[in-house]
Amino acid sequence: MGRGIAAAFAVVLSGACAGCEGWTGFGFRANSREMAQLRQVLTLETGKVVADVGAGKGELTFALAKEVGSKGHVFSTEIDPGRLRRLREAVLAGKLDNVTLLEGYGSETGLPPNCCDAIVLRRVYHHLTDPAGINASLLRALRPGGVLAVIDFPPPFFLSRGQSGVPAKDVIGEVKSSGFELLRLIDDWPGRGPLEAYCALFRKPA
Repeated sequence: MGRGIAAAFAVVLSGACAGCEGWTGFGFRANSREMAQLRQVLTLETGKVVADVGAGKGELTFALAKEVGSKGHVFSTEIDPGRLRRLREAVLAGKLDNVTLLEGYGSETGLPPNCCDAIVLRRVYHHLTDPAGINASLLRALRPGGVLAVIDFPPPFFLSRGQSGVPAKDVIGEVKSSGFELLRLIDDWPGRGPLEAYCALFRKPA
């Protein structure tokens, strides 16, 4: 599995991802403090089934695949066709049999019903054009008692929601309205250097 993860990263970071744009230097790192935090809040372990919604270049997907091991599974969704194609190439190159790639949509994650123990949206929520539709899809995809982690950052004072970031209170209100229970808000989430970030943690009622 370790060699497979390394091969997947090699494809993403090579010419297969030459068209990736907009990288800010705050990409996910599997050996970071953020991964340690995520491991704790999602109780990641071998055999778990998790989803990375809005996978982007796939760094988090590959880290999760290593965490859950061959007995677990990762569903990885992406709405951009080009990025989805590059992710498929990386998964094939890495021979990651525990990863399933799915096409996402503006109001639907593409995840099967009751498929996951945990779901992560990392810096994705502020891009959503139909939060209610996505949240309903997330609720369907989680098993009873499953956990949802929404990692994002507040918008700068001079920008509105959607341009960059989303207030935590908006996320909490919208996700709770879809039927989730709020577990806690971690307002000092790592991963953006000196910039502010948070993780809103929810649970699907048992």
